[in-house]
Amino acid sequence: MIERKLSPLEQEVMVVVWKLKKCHARDVVKKFEKVKPLAYTTVATLLDRLYKKGMVKRKSEGNVFVFSPKSSSEEYSKKIAKSFFNNFFDSFGESAIVSFAESVESLPKEKKEDLLKLLGTHESK
Repeated sequence: MIERKLSPLEQEVMVVVWKLKKCHARDVVKKFEKVKPLAYTTVATLLDRLYKKGMVKRKSEGNVFVFSPKSSSEEYSKKIAKSFFNNFFDSFGESAIVSFAESVESLPKEKKEDLLKLLGTHESK
């Protein structure tokens, strides 16, 4: 279960964990080497935070931990979107619905059609 929001750097690490599916802290360090060099201890701390937040599983292999995602990136994004919309609509009520509808109208035609199709599919279930 996701207890707290992820920091931007935690999100970046999660993207790597989702991509690798199973990794050590050193694997994550290597993925960041060229783009954003991070110290091993920084990555180990971030992975520990992700473990405590329920985002990753960890298993001890000798004297190192192996990390793997607890859920897929799609499942995570659905939970985040649901939480955002619930908070948005609870906080702003009717004006939130109007604002959302106006935002949909400003989407590119193809994205708007996709979103409306998804809403229609979800409504029929």
